[in-house]
Amino acid sequence: MKTSFLFCTAILAFCSACAPKVIAPDGDSQYRSFAPDGIPFVVADSMWQADQHGNHRAVVQVDGAQGRNAVQVRLPWRRPDLRPETKKVVVVDARSGKEIRNVRVSDFSAESATVAFEPVAGDGLYYVYYLPYKYRKGWDDARYGNPWNDYLPPVYEADENWKNSLSGEIRSAKVVRFESRSRFDAFTPMGLAATRRETDSLKNVYAGNPVLFPEDRAFPIRLTNSLPARWVKTGAKKGFSGVAQRNEYYTWQIGVWAARQDISEVHLAFSDLSNGKEIIPKENITCFNQEGINWDGKPIKFTVNVPQGKVQALWCGVQIPETAAPGVYKGNVTFTCVGGDTRNIPLEIRVTKEVLADKGDNDLWRHARLRWLNSTIGMDDNPVKPYTAMQLDGRTITATDKTLQVDGNGLPASIRVNDREVLAAPFRFVVTTDRGPVAFEAQNVSLQKKADGLVTWTASCRREGISFESEASIEYDGYVHYNLKVSSSSPLPVKDVRLETDYTPYASEYFMGTGFSGGFRPASYRWDWKGPWDSYWMGNAKAGLHVEYRGGSYHGPLLNDYKPAPPEAWANGGRGTVSVSGNKGEKALVVASTGADTLRAEPSQYEFDLLITPVKPVDSRKHFSERYYHAPHTGFDKAAEEGANIINIHHAQKLNPVINYPFIVQDSLKAFIRHEHEFGRKVKLYYTIRELTNYATEIYALKSLNHEIFAPGVGYGLPWHCEHLIDDYRPAWYTELPQETADAALVLTGFSRWINYYLEGLRWMFQNYDLDGIYMDDVSFDRPVMKRMRKIMEQYHPGALIDLHSNTGYSVGPANQYTGFFPYVDRLWFGESFRYNQMRPDEWFVTFSGIPFGQMSEMLQDGGNRFLGMVYGATARHSYGAYSPAPVWALWDSFGIGEARMLGYWDEDCPVRTSDPEVKATAYVKADQVLVSVGNFSNQDKTVTLSFDWNALGMRPDQVTLEKPEVADFQTAGSLQLQAPIPVKSKEGCLLLLKRK
Repeated sequence: MKTSFLFCTAILAFCSACAPKVIAPDGDSQYRSFAPDGIPFVVADSMWQADQHGNHRAVVQVDGAQGRNAVQVRLPWRRPDLRPETKKVVVVDARSGKEIRNVRVSDFSAESATVAFEPVAGDGLYYVYYLPYKYRKGWDDARYGNPWNDYLPPVYEADENWKNSLSGEIRSAKVVRFESRSRFDAFTPMGLAATRRETDSLKNVYAGNPVLFPEDRAFPIRLTNSLPARWVKTGAKKGFSGVAQRNEYYTWQIGVWAARQDISEVHLAFSDLSNGKEIIPKENITCFNQEGINWDGKPIKFTVNVPQGKVQALWCGVQIPETAAPGVYKGNVTFTCVGGDTRNIPLEIRVTKEVLADKGDNDLWRHARLRWLNSTIGMDDNPVKPYTAMQLDGRTITATDKTLQVDGNGLPASIRVNDREVLAAPFRFVVTTDRGPVAFEAQNVSLQKKADGLVTWTASCRREGISFESEASIEYDGYVHYNLKVSSSSPLPVKDVRLETDYTPYASEYFMGTGFSGGFRPASYRWDWKGPWDSYWMGNAKAGLHVEYRGGSYHGPLLNDYKPAPPEAWANGGRGTVSVSGNKGEKALVVASTGADTLRAEPSQYEFDLLITPVKPVDSRKHFSERYYHAPHTGFDKAAEEGANIINIHHAQKLNPVINYPFIVQDSLKAFIRHEHEFGRKVKLYYTIRELTNYATEIYALKSLNHEIFAPGVGYGLPWHCEHLIDDYRPAWYTELPQETADAALVLTGFSRWINYYLEGLRWMFQNYDLDGIYMDDVSFDRPVMKRMRKIMEQYHPGALIDLHSNTGYSVGPANQYTGFFPYVDRLWFGESFRYNQMRPDEWFVTFSGIPFGQMSEMLQDGGNRFLGMVYGATARHSYGAYSPAPVWALWDSFGIGEARMLGYWDEDCPVRTSDPEVKATAYVKADQVLVSVGNFSNQDKTVTLSFDWNALGMRPDQVTLEKPEVADFQTAGSLQLQAPIPVKSKEGCLLLLKRK
């Protein structure tokens, strides 16, 4: 008995070992040889010169050429690109590499063409390049100007006598194969188009509408205007079967071809997947094209319509439980639509015993990361460092170091920060009718602390036939949101709806926004909504308020890109205004006025946001200790010898070659990060949202989401775009890469589920790279995303850093547009288009320095102005500008600036002043010495004297010396008398040391 049992066990083990292993398509599958016409399409063994040739060629064998002046070859190239007749065909002798002049192209179409040419080298191989272009060098931006077209035009210089000799029969050459320059350039079986005859044949075979093609994720559906050649071979399968590992997020596609007529409201419904008693619930399955979780955490649904003749990919995904029993899980997908047939698609997934620890995220070809689109990572109502739990005491709310007291109507009665009052009077909301003003004067406000990071309240009243309702909330960082609803049971014409805000003299010294560039507040200013701005900031160094009028089409930065429509409730068809009034040194009044309108039973909603500033204390010690290098990583070790301790690895660099998709180069990046960590240095990556590289593995899946993520456009751009994405996209940033390759990005929409993917990508990099933070280069999201980002950082890499860069030409006043980001970033880099030598001190302070908001900044454009920058504690970055900051860094270290208290001219406690209002001084104060930065902002050379507040400094004038230390490329050494005149050249300055003897 025992012997028989052992024998049977051995036989079973032997049979299991001999059983064929389940082979599923993988990341290599789509690049294998494919021969739809008996001619293989392959990836070349090596890359040829792209310039003047392009990325695709036919390899042609010529035999029997002796005595012949022409041969011809038919090329069934199955091109997917639009306008193929506008592109030249180039023939080259394979041995010499020389282009052949005598060429004629006939019977030209997207499907095929006949090419006759003179076989100048006799028998042998010739290359026919059929999508040649001029390779674009350097970098550029395809968003602006005319559409790009780098293809060579179909201009031929064939000899007339040669052309006239082609009237007789021409010997045929043979196409050996079609080659793509690289895998990235390969059309693949999914990018080669079916012919018209093949399409008609399939249409006849499958009588229904639409025709469905279940497809593996290893073969992403690319084409929308035609069928892929692969489907001619495979046909339309009745069901889908795939192979997944346990814990894998498994994806697949259903291709929908509206063969006979338009269809609309396409929908997939999933059943449970069962394997005996084992169940994978249908709740684990989704179709990304029809539903998901939006960037704001709310469920979202999409309507999918497919015009006649078009192909639509439906990307689906299922989470395979880690505990799933191996075996075959079966279920069904029900396809419904308007204008077409209902279909039942059998679904079968074989789950193997292997466990995929990361759900498939590390294998990009699996498309497992598509689930990131529906992530809610970082979403909660709890505070994140450095903020603490909020306190509610009656009508008074404390958010870390900020206090908001609400009135009986829920509007702000008092706002205090740094022991300074922002408001000179409570907010007022007033409706003016023919009978006069009717104010919102409720006394029934009800407040509730919902979480440590969120307090909400409501209030309402009815006066003179007008209903007022207020819904509001404040978060832990001092962000306040209001939605004021106003209605009338019957139509009521009103003269005006006004929100009035009074600011104290201190909190209204500076102003920025609503079209005003920034600086000292003007005594009178008026904005009429003719432009993209929707917000302003009013304040000073220690107290202020950012106000944004909500309800427009877009509320992020990058105003020049998105050109948002104004909030209709406030702009009111051009009748609305925002006005500022108040003499210098007196309180200021800001009135947002709608002008004439009509109230109805449906409430008009007047939304606005507030952010109390500064959002956090300025941390000058941290700022001076973190010194950035922003150049190729190979120079970081040298820069570190001069004080740099953080590197930002930009895109278009060897370790981060493509934009906003730092997932391609991994091993060498990890090794570099480990190396730098050994020396206590930090590594950050360029990672932002605005555009996305064409190297993103998920690009075809994302494009199938129909403008949710990629902005619509006329197409064109880089040849790669034209050959693979075809049309309906908007090209963006372009960067030359090695081997005549290129990174060619696409414009992203402002707000989409790509934000969720982006945030999961951040988490993934912290876990897999041990990254120290990111560098953000002008982004198209807003404050809620930044909150999530900072929470992810604190969870997965506490203390990780974010620095924010902006071009004022993009965001048209980035300090105002990015104010909502400031609680969560670590420093600013403002930025391109900043004209430092043309800016007044008040402009520097408000629009550049970051100081009124609790931030500090660095200079960029043309290296900045190293003399004036130090007044605000700013230098340029190492290796980014004509002058290195290293000599100034060395002075910081010898002085010990990290231990000093920074007191600028804007602070009433600043203990050092100059005798000229156009020459400013900032003091970095320690117990025994003071570093003084003096900057002349005027257009004339100046001579000034310094005055010192000796009591504040705790020093006596007879016990100190004043010296000018040696700083390379900045100043020479010298000694000064305390009251001696100091010459300061225009737009320059000096650094002085006041020391105890």
